[in-house]
Amino acid sequence: MNNVIYIDIKDYESAFNEFNDKYISDSLFNYITSEYSKTKNVIIKITGVKEGRQEKLYEAIRFTFKEKYKNYIKLDKFDDLYRFLLLVLGILFVTLNQIFEIYFLKEIMLVAAWVVIWETVYDFLFKGSSRKIKSKMYKSLINAIVEFE
Repeated sequence: MNNVIYIDIKDYESAFNEFNDKYISDSLFNYITSEYSKTKNVIIKITGVKEGRQEKLYEAIRFTFKEKYKNYIKLDKFDDLYRFLLLVLGILFVTLNQIFEIYFLKEIMLVAAWVVIWETVYDFLFKGSSRKIKSKMYKSLINAIVEFE
């Protein structure tokens, strides 16, 4: 089944970002992403654009989602490193917990270890999965079929 997103452009200039016309406007971006649903094929049908201007809008749509996708991939790589370092820190705190003889220091290390390990698990399960879902959506929208009517 196809996911068809219908767009009627009333004002051609308002379809682009006001500061950089390589990007689509925030309102158009928000509309496309809100209309997106997980299907194999995405088709974006656009009306209201004259034939000579269609290529520029087509390129802006592709460029915007390509840049968003690249940013999410970079963020994901950084986040993986962050998670790994937190996990190492948590293991270090657990190890330090075993070394200290003073009860107070042992408890502080144990609590710190579990806080850091929980942060890693939370980031992996909730933040990371949300980011991966969005990056899949952007990748799908990069490959969307854009039709002008």
